[in-house]
Amino acid sequence: MRILMLAHRIPYPPHTGDKTRAFHIARHLARRHDLTLAFLVDERADLSGLAPLRDIVPTLEFGLLWKPWSLLKGLTGLATGGPLSLPYFRSRSLRQRLAGRMAEAPYDLVYASSTPTAQYARALGLPVVMDFVDVDSDKWRQYAERSRPPLSWLYRTEGRRLQAAEGDIARWARLCLLATASEESLLRSFAPWAETAVIPNGIDLDYYRPIERAAAPAAVIFTGAMDYLPNIDAVRYFCDEILPRIRGEVPDTRFYIVGLNPSTEVHRLASIPGVTVTGTVPDVRPYYARASVCVAPLRMGRGVQNKVLQAMAMGLPVVATGVAQRGLDAKPGTHLHVEDDPAAFAARVAGLLSSPAARATMGLQGRAFVEAHHAWDASCSRLEGMLAGIARQHGEALRTSA
Repeated sequence: MRILMLAHRIPYPPHTGDKTRAFHIARHLARRHDLTLAFLVDERADLSGLAPLRDIVPTLEFGLLWKPWSLLKGLTGLATGGPLSLPYFRSRSLRQRLAGRMAEAPYDLVYASSTPTAQYARALGLPVVMDFVDVDSDKWRQYAERSRPPLSWLYRTEGRRLQAAEGDIARWARLCLLATASEESLLRSFAPWAETAVIPNGIDLDYYRPIERAAAPAAVIFTGAMDYLPNIDAVRYFCDEILPRIRGEVPDTRFYIVGLNPSTEVHRLASIPGVTVTGTVPDVRPYYARASVCVAPLRMGRGVQNKVLQAMAMGLPVVATGVAQRGLDAKPGTHLHVEDDPAAFAARVAGLLSSPAARATMGLQGRAFVEAHHAWDASCSRLEGMLAGIARQHGEALRTSA
């Protein structure tokens, strides 16, 4: 197949959830098909990812965004009754590049990853597979619930308008993909006309694998992009409401906050004794290796949390909230612990810190779960089959009309 894949940001390095999904799907498709990968770049530092990405996907197209101008374009969406998210990712140069590619040779179909890419896909006159991944509009609704005016009004408005855009996309896309069954149900609750399927997020089981852990002081880890509001809220909540309770049982507990671009609020947490904020690290695995428990105390968020999959793949026991576990079919108490009450959450972590045997058992069961349900090869192969079926139908329709 000749496939055009659209991503809203360069999927390299794959250090956030959306980039990880796009990277593994692009790598899989490029091995077997003629793939053009097109994306936007809104951080100049991200251009360093072009060379290693081109080794994996030789044919790349991208549009450069100037962030201040993109933010201003987003505000125009607010003024004209549309969502902010779509104008932000609008690039005339990328449209022109895609038109040039189309003129060279036709594609069989378009695979569009994340809602902002739909604006490029629709105009091409090809069948479109729209990978929403998660229902982003609900994320903005959650932000509104935990924010004060005027931000709460802005987030609520964005959520309402983005939901309308998602519903419209679902009318014309040939197939709408979601990362979990709960996200699929949410999309169909306001877009019952959508043709949907679930493609679960995966994990690189060779890269994230159990390793020998040396005896070390009690240590807990949280990973993720630390300029992302749900992650910022999660570590603040953990430090305020949960960590003091854990230290009541295990006084020497350390907490590692590992992830890129820590906000000012996150940096302030490093002033708490025993809390370390690392910022960007070249490899997160050594930090998982020095930890005894991974925590995912999210109170906002959608879909599958990659931080949870990574920890489970490395044999590290996980304590999560219901929000963080919602996208997984993992069994609470067997594959991970799930607690929403801060005292109960703290008790689970303290119990694991105090019991090497309990940590080892849950670590083994977590690893077995991701091996069975979240291997990238299985997810990508299922997606590839869906794309092939749509491309075949499109080709037959063209031959019939000729």
